[in-house]
Amino acid sequence: MAMTEKNKQTMLVAGILGGAVLIAVLYFAWLRILPGISDARKKTEELEAKHKKNVEEMKKFKAQLDDTANQARVQETFARISSRLPPQQDPIDVFEVLRGYFEGTDVMFTSLEPGTQARRGKIMEYPFTIRGSARYHDFGQLINLIECNPERLMHVTSFTLKNSDKRPSHHPMTVTISTFTFNEN
Repeated sequence: MAMTEKNKQTMLVAGILGGAVLIAVLYFAWLRILPGISDARKKTEELEAKHKKNVEEMKKFKAQLDDTANQARVQETFARISSRLPPQQDPIDVFEVLRGYFEGTDVMFTSLEPGTQARRGKIMEYPFTIRGSARYHDFGQLINLIECNPERLMHVTSFTLKNSDKRPSHHPMTVTISTFTFNEN
């Protein structure tokens, strides 16, 4: 069977069109598909790295959970802190503690005002404002005694100490403290 001139031309056009289509497909693959594949590889590598990091962190957490000495330290710390956080607030008890501090440091107080309580998660904060006068040294001792109270968690949140021209050795002071209770709710 001999090819006619028309068949040769048809085959040539079909070959050229087929080549053009092949080149267009390869060009599309080069522009669209190959970058997508490399992006997918990068994302896969990133996810594998994150997974490896998460597995290592899980091993660390599991080791900490299995560490009975660490558990004992955490429980001991929790017990020590919770012993300083009574379950209920007793303003009279707070006043008695502060009164002892005032007598021991020669700080003269004129008022002790409770503030608005605030919930801090499982902790309730009870602020108090103390007004009075003190000498510098006595004032410093009072602040130290409040902060280092071994029986109850107390925190000095702010204070002011001003100079008084009427009585230069006793300075007007305002101290805001907070006491805390532990609420299991």
